[in-house]
Amino acid sequence: MDHTVSVSKGCFVHKRQKRNKNTPKKQSSLTTNRQPWYNAYKSLWSSLEVKLESLQEEVFSQILENLVLYIQNCHINKSRNKIRNEIPSATLLTGVNLPDHEALFATLSSQLHDKVTPYVATLQARHCATVRSAIEHLVLQFMNYNKVQRDDDLEETVKDNIKKNQYNFLTLSAWYKEQLRSKSPKKKSKNKPALEMDKDAALVVIIPNVEGFSPHILQNFILIASGYINSLPLVFVFGVATAVCALHRSLPYHVSSKLCNEVFHSQPSTAYLNQVLEKVVLTSTCPFQLDDKTFKLLTDIFLFYDLSVYGFIQHYKYCMMEHFFNCDHNVLCCSISELSQNIKSLSKEQLEELRQLPSFRRYVDTLPKKEKAPLLLDDHHFKEVLEELMTELHGYLLNLHTYLRCLHTLTASLPKSPLGKQLREVYNMAICCDISESPQFRECFQLLGFQSREELLDKLGKVLGFLESASSNMSVKVSHLKDVQEELSKYYTSIANMGIEATEQPLKSPSKIDIGENINRYQLKEKLLELSRKQKPLSAYEETRKNLLDYLAGSVFPQFLVPPTNVPFNEVFFFNNVARVKRHIVGTPRAAIHMALNNPHYYLECKCCKLDKTSSIIPSMPDICIVYKLHLECGRLINMYDWLQAFLAIVNPSELGEEQRDVAPEIQARFTRAVAELQFLGFIKPSKRKTDHVTRLTWGAS
Repeated sequence: MDHTVSVSKGCFVHKRQKRNKNTPKKQSSLTTNRQPWYNAYKSLWSSLEVKLESLQEEVFSQILENLVLYIQNCHINKSRNKIRNEIPSATLLTGVNLPDHEALFATLSSQLHDKVTPYVATLQARHCATVRSAIEHLVLQFMNYNKVQRDDDLEETVKDNIKKNQYNFLTLSAWYKEQLRSKSPKKKSKNKPALEMDKDAALVVIIPNVEGFSPHILQNFILIASGYINSLPLVFVFGVATAVCALHRSLPYHVSSKLCNEVFHSQPSTAYLNQVLEKVVLTSTCPFQLDDKTFKLLTDIFLFYDLSVYGFIQHYKYCMMEHFFNCDHNVLCCSISELSQNIKSLSKEQLEELRQLPSFRRYVDTLPKKEKAPLLLDDHHFKEVLEELMTELHGYLLNLHTYLRCLHTLTASLPKSPLGKQLREVYNMAICCDISESPQFRECFQLLGFQSREELLDKLGKVLGFLESASSNMSVKVSHLKDVQEELSKYYTSIANMGIEATEQPLKSPSKIDIGENINRYQLKEKLLELSRKQKPLSAYEETRKNLLDYLAGSVFPQFLVPPTNVPFNEVFFFNNVARVKRHIVGTPRAAIHMALNNPHYYLECKCCKLDKTSSIIPSMPDICIVYKLHLECGRLINMYDWLQAFLAIVNPSELGEEQRDVAPEIQARFTRAVAELQFLGFIKPSKRKTDHVTRLTWGAS
């Protein structure tokens, strides 16, 4: 390796060439799509992706409908806007790191184009470094509204007869008047959509990230635009990630008075995540599941780092890829309709991999000796048993998610929420341990023992709804599901038929208690304690409530809410390699930098940097690696002269091993550059105690 070569030596810009749309794309030479595991992964993820897209439309539908309706009606009262030079505007509070933030405004732009006006422009902060560039980008988008283009190719679609210095509001106003004349009623065509013929079509300007704009640029842009409100029906849509006060801080009164603003609130990202989990991920129709540690890792990253549902979905997708990658026996992680066909396609090696799974080995140990040999030796018999066990696993998954929702419905509104307020918290506890044996479970049922008749009826009705939905949509036969539904229906009917009079204990007149005569204080205390231990007679409602809770806590939940580790072949459905996922998702930059500087061969994979021992230093290593490994041998203060001599002893050793006072300028420059790079990375800093020393800032390898 050349000692003077650096990866940061230069940076060059190359303009992207235009590609003919008719030119076919190069086909990938990879054969991954022929692998069974890849086909199974692609099929499963495609089905989940469709559900996620429909859920996203459902989440955004309400806020977008209100916003579109406001933009449709904002220019009805034009006289008021013209008199005050006010621009109708809408502020959309998206929340911090709203998932699919760009997708939200892309959907809004699409709906406005389809329902309100064809003239929609989106201004990104990166394209608006000055007021002039912001106006130019705005005019370009409006004048090319009927063409599909990328931001980088926007200028190439403009007509040749318009110069760049003419991209201003005067040109836009003249162009808009020309559009109105060209679309007069006399020239209407039957083939054109009615939307383009609307004379009152507004010019909508979407600014997705107000915080990213320079306040000075935004103020001047709004002031200039307000002067053309008489000729241009402008409408502004501001995207604010934090709060409305962020917009007020950016716009002083003389600017904000030019806006007629309306505020719209979007759904918080935590609520969106709960919907993604409850409707897509934590369902029996999705066979791929996460174990407790991996699920907790992904939710912690979301809650404590970025609050991005898009990031959570991408992390979940990576876990799915990791689960299927080069593991052909995981093709059984599929729907129940594809199970039989996938089992028949398994090879002998894949069957042997399934036999080696720990859950199956534990299952075999519980069988009699006569049944063990056929399972381990006969592939045909093993496939039959495998299909039965995988069908039972699908049934277990249906039971798990159904009764988790039932338990969550009963316990979510309890004081202090011992099992958590969200379904994801109950799920995480249920798959890591036997939830029916946990102290939180017992505390919840103690609190349920104080529920009123109306509250209990409401919760029981929701539980019956979950059971009915599961029994009607189930694709596998699940034992006792309808029996539980019938039993709970009896309790529901019994409680509902009880009147208020039956639920309240009638008042009785106090009766005299014989405590005897001539008793001392101690005997009186014992007598009162004995009387207090006597249970009061229960009313009909209290008796029914007690029997219901005993039935749920003693028979239903302990039977169906068991950890997945107790089920054979749970490894096929449940991903449990949290260490590998954490290494790839949660970055450790300091450890990565230490590895790169301590052993550059790990990343470069060149022969010149290969080390026999990790502690050795060779002159063919990059200069910064040599300087870094030398600095690891020093204490808190590093003498620059001694450091340079140690560097020379490795890079340019003398024949006699003596101190080198005359240093070649090239070598001294290499040493100085390596030290500067270490300072830039934060490993050292100049010392104020001694001028010829530097202070070491890091200790340890990670």
